[in-house]
Amino acid sequence: MKHERLYGTQQKSMKWQPYLTLMAKRPNALKYIEFYDKMPSEWQDYFSHCTIEEKQKALQLLAVLLKEHDFEVSTQALRLASQYGHPSVDSIKQVFYQLINGRGIREPIQPKISVPTMPEASRGLSHYDRFFESTGGER
Repeated sequence: MKHERLYGTQQKSMKWQPYLTLMAKRPNALKYIEFYDKMPSEWQDYFSHCTIEEKQKALQLLAVLLKEHDFEVSTQALRLASQYGHPSVDSIKQVFYQLINGRGIREPIQPKISVPTMPEASRGLSHYDRFFESTGGER
């Protein structure tokens, strides 16, 4: 890997894209890497709500997306994919390719029959923690 030479003191030049697939092998260490602080806040928030497997897949996706494009397009794709909750890596990828290929974002379909409303699903295990707090950890 070649990095541009910077002239002056206390300056760094680092191309993170080639290292993203390597970071995917240890996704929990991501928040301790300098690259994490330089990410757009949308990506930092997304990674903070991901499972380990989602982090791995998202880092691998970023490695592919950042080869040809900058963070601006991938962040826009993340924002659009996040409109309806925490997006999967595949939905971010789909929105990204819709953006770069000029197909735009399609509106959600409107079913002709009534669809029952569903309660919002919660991510993580916090609802189980609350259950055990109320029972004192006993069955």
